[in-house]
Amino acid sequence: MLDLDRIKGHLRIPHNLEDTEIQDYLEFAKQDVIEAVFDSQDPNLDIPKLEEDKIYQRAVIMLTTYYYENRMAISEVSQHESPFSVTHAIQTLRAHRDRYLCD
Repeated sequence: MLDLDRIKGHLRIPHNLEDTEIQDYLEFAKQDVIEAVFDSQDPNLDIPKLEEDKIYQRAVIMLTTYYYENRMAISEVSQHESPFSVTHAIQTLRAHRDRYLCD
């Protein structure tokens, strides 16, 4: 499951000073990935099933990392466009979107 501790592990952040911001980025990423593939207001969307999908998790982790690392115009980390892996994961989810829509 995607939660703050898992994201912080990927970001290699041992402290809790930025937990609120990281949690916000995580929620933004989840919503952005869902909206890139589905209508988040669709009552037939099975979000719990989607959240178990490793491709969805990869997209959310990569996008959260991107948001965190690119949060300031001046940063220790070079600014980059959204990673190709996010785009690839979203395209894969689009190809299999019927798996997450209930009848």
